[in-house]
Amino acid sequence: MTEPIGKFEESDVAGLDVSDNNCDETEQPSTEQDEPMQTEELQSETDCYLRSEDEFFKDAAFIEVARCSWDRATRQNYLQGCRWSPDGTCVLAAVNNDGMHIVELPTDLYGKDVVSENRPVDILSSAVHVPEGGLVYDYAWYPGMNSTRPETCCWIASRQHEPIQLWDAFTGALRCSYKGYDQYDEVEAALSLTFSPLDGSTIYGGYKKSIKSFDLNVPGREKSTFRTKSTASCMTIASTMPHTIVFGSWNRSISVLDVRSGETLPVGNYAPENSHNAGVTWLGFAPDTEEIFVSGARKDSRIYFWDVRNLKTPVRTLRRCCATNQRIWLDFSPQGQWLVSGDTRGILHAWNLREDTDTGEPKELQFPVHWDCLNGVSFHPNASIMATASGQYHFTTPTADAEVKDEPGTDAPIPAKESNVENSLTLWWIGKGVFSEE
Repeated sequence: MTEPIGKFEESDVAGLDVSDNNCDETEQPSTEQDEPMQTEELQSETDCYLRSEDEFFKDAAFIEVARCSWDRATRQNYLQGCRWSPDGTCVLAAVNNDGMHIVELPTDLYGKDVVSENRPVDILSSAVHVPEGGLVYDYAWYPGMNSTRPETCCWIASRQHEPIQLWDAFTGALRCSYKGYDQYDEVEAALSLTFSPLDGSTIYGGYKKSIKSFDLNVPGREKSTFRTKSTASCMTIASTMPHTIVFGSWNRSISVLDVRSGETLPVGNYAPENSHNAGVTWLGFAPDTEEIFVSGARKDSRIYFWDVRNLKTPVRTLRRCCATNQRIWLDFSPQGQWLVSGDTRGILHAWNLREDTDTGEPKELQFPVHWDCLNGVSFHPNASIMATASGQYHFTTPTADAEVKDEPGTDAPIPAKESNVENSLTLWWIGKGVFSEE
């Protein structure tokens, strides 16, 4: 992101004010005269404004507007999901063997109602790059992030053999760390992360046999520990139930944890019709009701809808192609009308949850958007824009039919073009479009 006025020390938590994250035009934080134009002039276009989601994907509108690629095939630089910042100014993505990257939204797309299919595709580069420091397990934006307040511009990430770390989104500097300890009093890495939804004042980390909470403004050791019988591979919290954590595990189970009492309840059971085939990798609440949450698993084509009022059986099942152990992300649109999912074949699935077909299933649209595995999807918080991330591990063993050549300075072969290797972060316009006539 653009350099702000002033910098923060690595140990500074920036004194985040978590008391009020609501949007109020009369109480917007002030900015200096020489504040970057991107955060001064464009923030008003993103605050307090949500477009009608009835226009999403209308007339099969899906226009590529920007792209950032990692082309070194021998480095296996496939992406591991993507997340829009809460203010919609940039996208955060993790790249295998290349750390974490922040890519900014092109400025001409702010406040747009219509985009032409003839608009040139912007080739983007990383505004902020945190170099590789180990496999990235999970990452999450601070929910009160606002580019007009640099102290709120940060995210947390958990990497292999490291504690939870808070990173500055302007400078890429490490602000502080939150350390979870195992039974041997050794630091262990969190496998999943989430913030408390209302104010972001608490960080929750999912570990192999526990879920730990941390005070955002007090770096260091955990504040409390909740013992679990299984690994917390993914987590989600609804804003209407801030004391209840739904977490999934690699053993196929889903559980609900009450952080006030420490009690847990099972979701579903191990019956084939009520559980996933493999480890649960994604959970999320629908923003319009927050009584319904969705689960997805690796090497399982089923997407389950669960009602918190009846956790015994799923209330709905959708399907996608997921033939990989990699996490394939899902995402709800800001108003909850649409659910989108990636696909091993590079196809984007979009379900309109407010429009059913004759069979009673949600209307589904499919868009072939990538040559490679589509593993990450993320709706812009207040514009008709979506981000997708692609790539997966490819074996580079030469074959007689493959066109293979060596990269200078290495002995590893580059996979042939026929293998459809595509490691890219792509931005798409999904609102009203202007299309040329045939």
